[in-house]
Amino acid sequence: MHQDLQFNQGQQAGEVLVSGPLDRNSVAAGWGSRKKWLPSGGQVTLDLAQVEQVDSAGLAMLIRLQAELSQGDRELSLRNVNKQLQQFAAVSGVTQLLSLS
Repeated sequence: MHQDLQFNQGQQAGEVLVSGPLDRNSVAAGWGSRKKWLPSGGQVTLDLAQVEQVDSAGLAMLIRLQAELSQGDRELSLRNVNKQLQQFAAVSGVTQLLSLS
């Protein structure tokens, strides 16, 4: 059974709790629905504690989100990043871009 990628508002301002797989099977729907889950202003913090699996598509979505927010002078912060995402970022050379160092 494939769990859906979910985005829920956290308790802090700008906090989004992400759960499920952040992979090629789920990122298109997650990206397409970002107007619903993405806070409209200020810094955005994605809490990835409940993310079960990440692949290169998930990493690409985070990079694209970072770029989109930067264009609006906003920041993206990632919290509770799992080892799998850290390794993908390191291999891809985007650790610093995503502030994972």
